[in-house]
This record gives sequence, C-alpha cells and structure tokens, in this order.
Amino acid sequence: MSDFDKAPRFDHPENITVGKARVIYALAVIGFSKVIYPEGWVLPGGRRTQDKIEAYRAAEAMDQMMGA
Repeated sequence: MSDFDKAPRFDHPENITVGKARVIYALAVIGFSKVIYPEGWVLPGGRRTQDKIEAYRAAEAMDQMMGA
C-alpha cells in the first residue's frame, strides 16, 4: 500500500465501498479560482452529492463496470 492509499480521505467513516468500487466522502474545500466544493460524496466526474442513496448507487454501478 502506498502513502497515497494511506491518506485520510481513504479512511473517512462515511466512505462507501461496494466490491472493488469506492465513493469517498470529502469535506468542504475552496478550490482553485475560489470555487467552493461542498461536503459530500464525490461521484465519478467530480460532482458532489449529500444524498447517501445516490452515492451508494454510484458505487454499485462502478463495481459492475469493473466486472465484479
């Protein structure tokens, strides 16, 4: 396991793991160009959601795409 894999974002208790897929929960941050990213699950493409069911379904779909 690399140091990158040990980073706190991969250990957040709200992360959702389904098979080989993981949707991480990220805290709110202010990004480049002063863009505010709200707290929530980070979906494919970078969009965030605070809907746990949506995040879980995304993890299920990702796991299926990985051929689990």
